[in-house]
Amino acid sequence: MGLPNVLKNDFFRNVFALFKGNAIAQAITLVSIPILTRIYTPEEFGMIALFVSMVNVFAIAATGGYDLSIVLPKRNGEAFHILVGSLLIAFTLGLICFIVVWIFFTPLTGMFPDSSYKSIIWLLPLAVFLTGSHRSIYCWFNRKRAYSFMGNNRVVQNAAQTGVRIYRNGFSNGSWGLVAGYISGLALAWSMLAVQLFRKESWRLKYISFKSIQRVLREHKNFPLFLMPMGILNTFSVNLLVFGLSIITTSTTVGHYERATRVISFPLALISSSFGSVFFEKMNRTPNRKRFYLLSYFGNLALAIVILFPIAFWGEAIFAFVLGSDWRIAGKIARVIIPLTAFSYATECISTTFSVIKKNQILLIWQVVYLMLALGWLIGAKNMDIYFTLSIFSIGGSFLYAALALIGYLEIKKSITIDR
Repeated sequence: MGLPNVLKNDFFRNVFALFKGNAIAQAITLVSIPILTRIYTPEEFGMIALFVSMVNVFAIAATGGYDLSIVLPKRNGEAFHILVGSLLIAFTLGLICFIVVWIFFTPLTGMFPDSSYKSIIWLLPLAVFLTGSHRSIYCWFNRKRAYSFMGNNRVVQNAAQTGVRIYRNGFSNGSWGLVAGYISGLALAWSMLAVQLFRKESWRLKYISFKSIQRVLREHKNFPLFLMPMGILNTFSVNLLVFGLSIITTSTTVGHYERATRVISFPLALISSSFGSVFFEKMNRTPNRKRFYLLSYFGNLALAIVILFPIAFWGEAIFAFVLGSDWRIAGKIARVIIPLTAFSYATECISTTFSVIKKNQILLIWQVVYLMLALGWLIGAKNMDIYFTLSIFSIGGSFLYAALALIGYLEIKKSITIDR
């Protein structure tokens, strides 16, 4: 396929439309990284990483797993009923989260090393609701192929988050500065989506009925039954080292790990956030799923290897130069976790394939196995050298992600055979 044909291809045009906005959003984050690492300490980054990890885990349940199902129905009316249903679930889960925080305030705050969490923890229900409902509305605009608007939304979120965090002197401590930036960016991005949704789709509300919402949610029950538990387990697994390191080591080490993963995942997140959204919609309608799957997986894996190559050899020097001399440990950690980063990224880009072929239960089983093995290793290695622990975790995780990609390919072949 020549370059002119590639540029005319609908898939690549959509990826590029979303990529432009995400590129600007990530550029804002990129510029802010060396600034923030010089005004916040590794310990402060470590403490807020724990809070954000909790939000990410709970927010998966806030949509009931229905957010991804919004792009599947042929009729927009049915998809809108799923959207409304997922928003109601998000509101309910946010309320339940508030009640849990209220009842279990003391044991919850006792999990955190800093007293500022006694105030920050009250933001958890709000963050869970905003994150969950944002994902649902975002998927609606993905269905409508509003890729430029979706990219602009990312720009607004990252710009607001960065702007608030840079104003470090406006907060009593670094933890509050970091969490305030996180909430501000999320709230502004959510408001932007909600306003646009109301402007364009509010007319649909008069056709909404709770009976229809119940019907469409039942028809897509595969998502809460399999995809939601898998999503919770997957997000917990992604943040497992944050939870684990918070228990077996100091907040400073957690902060170094958080910055290491943020920096090496930065260029890949720029691509995956654009590629993944369009891939799901394309895989749902392409006539040649097997070829598209292979090209997407191996193309993204090769890209990850090329991008991460400099970190593998000069990680400490790069981190010390970019982030400051206090962050050499983060560079060493980054070198260790490169294999896991590359394979998890490539697999994540094509993981929505299981939703398309309605095999979410496979993802759930794989995630349970991954989590059990990862937890077992962290428990068994709690007294070992931290770099050795991370090395084995990285290599083992890489093999498991590669195995999941292979299973996905075999399931696509099987689904094609059945269709014939």
